[in-house]
Amino acid sequence: MSNFSEDDVRRAAEVREWLIKQISDRQEEIERLRTTLSLIDNLLKHGSFRAASNITSSVALSPAVSAEVPVNSAKISNPIKRQGIAATTATSLEETIANEPRPGQQTTDKVKELRPLKRVKDNLLLANAELLPNSLEIIPAEGIILNVNTPPFKSFFLNRILEGMKTKDVEKVSQKQIKNIESLDYQVEEDNNGSIKRITIINYRDKERLNEIFNTSTWVFTRMIEKSGK
Repeated sequence: MSNFSEDDVRRAAEVREWLIKQISDRQEEIERLRTTLSLIDNLLKHGSFRAASNITSSVALSPAVSAEVPVNSAKISNPIKRQGIAATTATSLEETIANEPRPGQQTTDKVKELRPLKRVKDNLLLANAELLPNSLEIIPAEGIILNVNTPPFKSFFLNRILEGMKTKDVEKVSQKQIKNIESLDYQVEEDNNGSIKRITIINYRDKERLNEIFNTSTWVFTRMIEKSGK
C-alpha cells in the first residue's frame, strides 16, 4: 500500500509539470545562446582576427624603422584612434560598474522596468512585474483574482521557492558570504477577502533567481486561475 497521500501525489504532479516547463524554457534559451555564439564566431573569423593582426604589426614598428620606411600616415593613426576608443570604453565601463548599486544599497533611480507575466497557452495577462535594481513587485492584472489560499500559491511559490531562497541566504549570512541586509525577503499584501494585491520581493540579487521567480510565479498563477475555472 502506498505511503503517499492524494495531496502528496497532486503536489508531485504539479512539480513535475513545472519541471517540464523549466526544461523546455532552458532548451530554448540554450538554442538561442548557440545561435548567438555561432554568429559571434563567424564575425570574429572574418573580421576581428585580421584587424587585430594589422594593429599588432603597425604598433610593433619602432621609431627608427618608421623613419626609414615610408608609411601611410592614415594607417599609423588608426591604431592610435582604436587605442583611444578602447581606453575611453574601459573608463566608461569602470564608471558604470562603480555607479551600480550594491546589494542592499538604496538607489535613487526610481525608473521601473515593467514585465508582463502571461499564461503560455493564450497569452492571458496574469500580472505585471515592476522591476527595480534590487527589488521586485508583482501586481495581478486587472480582472485577475488570485486568492492566497488557492493552491499552489502557499505550498509551492511561498513555502518552496521564496522560503527556499530565504533559507539559502540565511546560510550565506551565517557563513559571512553576504550581509544580513543583503538577504532575500518578501511580503504578500492582500485585501479583506484574501485576494493578492501585491507581492514585494527584495534582494533577489541575481538574474538566475529573477528568472526563477518570473517562471514559477507565472506557472503558479496559471494553476490558480485554472482552479478558479477560468
